[in-house]
Amino acid sequence: MKIVLLLTACIEPTQFKNKVQRNIASVRLKDYKEALKRWLHHKDDKISTVIFAENSGYDLTEIEHIFLTENIFHRNYKIFQSIASEVPSGLHYGYSELELFDKVINEVAIISKEDFLIKATGRIYFPKISKLISKTIPQYNFVADSRIYSFLNWNKNYVLSDLFITKVDWYKNNLLDKRNIMIELNASHFELLLYKLLYKNNELKNILLRFPFNVNPVGLGAHWNVNYQSIQKKISYNFRAIFRFLFPKIWI
Repeated sequence: MKIVLLLTACIEPTQFKNKVQRNIASVRLKDYKEALKRWLHHKDDKISTVIFAENSGYDLTEIEHIFLTENIFHRNYKIFQSIASEVPSGLHYGYSELELFDKVINEVAIISKEDFLIKATGRIYFPKISKLISKTIPQYNFVADSRIYSFLNWNKNYVLSDLFITKVDWYKNNLLDKRNIMIELNASHFELLLYKLLYKNNELKNILLRFPFNVNPVGLGAHWNVNYQSIQKKISYNFRAIFRFLFPKIWI
């Protein structure tokens, strides 16, 4: 079993630049470099290959330098770059990330259909990824976390896209090119598309849409410029961990 880590990136946003607070290319590049160092220093021999995929066309010389100087476990690596298509009206920038993911699946030769692929947003590092792998792979074909709950006027229904694991052939059979039906499904976001395609779909076997424990990120969120290690975030993580244990059917 080969596990490939795919880090998705958009260093210089254009169409949605004003929709995210962390939108300066040099700042975003620094985020990607710091996260890539953490991933390359992550000791787990199950992760054999790292792919850095970027869709704005930004110069990736500094990313290449990180691979050359920080790849301490001598993993195979690949830098993949394409230019994102114009996002259709009414859809979110997750459309572009999904397009990038599909291109990697289709075009990168080092990925085989038997592989498992960890998809992570490239600015963020998840220290507990190895524990998640050991608890879920290979028994599940798709693993993600979700927010599905409703309290009065406070409700959420989506499957998170910042981190998930999928078997390549399963993804090709069930999710490849589904961005083309986002408008049809009234799914403006990548996360909402995953929810509509996966949640309550009894025909899909061996998928897990709720992490068995918190897999908290390290880094900075681009949309609200939030520090995932802040006190406020740590309080929310603890709250979520309590619900996972005491109220497992409430997916907050």
